[in-house]
Amino acid sequence: MGLLLPLLLSLTATLPARPSARHRAPPRPKQVDLYQVNTRELLRLRFVDERGRPVKGLQQRANQFFRCHHTNTRGRMNPRLIRLLFETGRHWPGRRVEVVSGYRHPTVAKNPHSPHMKGLACDFRVAGVGNVELRDYLRRAFPHIGVGYYPNSTFVHLDVRNGASAFWIDYSAPGENALYADNPSEDLRSGRADSFRPAHIDPAWAETDDEPPAPAATGQESARAATAPTVQ
Repeated sequence: MGLLLPLLLSLTATLPARPSARHRAPPRPKQVDLYQVNTRELLRLRFVDERGRPVKGLQQRANQFFRCHHTNTRGRMNPRLIRLLFETGRHWPGRRVEVVSGYRHPTVAKNPHSPHMKGLACDFRVAGVGNVELRDYLRRAFPHIGVGYYPNSTFVHLDVRNGASAFWIDYSAPGENALYADNPSEDLRSGRADSFRPAHIDPAWAETDDEPPAPAATGQESARAATAPTVQ
C-alpha cells in the first residue's frame, strides 16, 4: 500500500481537469430569429422540433419570409443559403439576423445576373455585430460562397454557389454607380476597406443593388421585434 498510494496520486495528477460548469461554453441555440426590416415580419427559424424531428413546412415559410418586398412575389430560396443564415445566427446566440433583401423579382433586380433572382442570395446584418466582423466570419466559416462588403451600407451580401468562393468590395454610396475595389484583398490588408468613404450616406436609404459584374475570386435598424408578425 505504501508504494501504491504515491502511484495513484501521480496518475490522478496527470488526468485533465474537467471544465467547471461556469466556464463551459453555452449550448448553441436550436432556434434563430430572422427579422425582415422592410415587411417587419419575424421568422423563428429552426430545423428540428423539441423531439428532434424535422420541422415541417420550413421551405414554404422561408419562401414567404424572403419574398420580394417590392412586388410581394415569392421565389424558392436555396436550402443551403437558409442553413448558412441559421448557422450564422447560432454563432452569435441571442442576436437577431436582420434581413434587408432576399428573393428579388426580375422586374426590380438591377443586375440581370443577380443571384437574388434565383433565391441564392441574401443581404443581411446581425444585430449588435459590426459588418466587418460579420464579413470576416462568413469568409472564414463557409466554402463556395460569395461575400460582398459595402462599407457605406448597413448589410453584408451572402450568396451560395457551386464554384470557388468570391469576395468583393463596393465603395459606392446609395444611388450611385458601383465603385468596386480593384484589389479587395489588398484593401483589407492596408485598411482602406474600412476607412475609405467616398460620399455621404443618405439616412433614408434602405437598399441598393449589390451584385458586381465580375467579383474577384479568392480562396477563402434594429426594429420593433415585439410587434413583428411571425411568418407561419
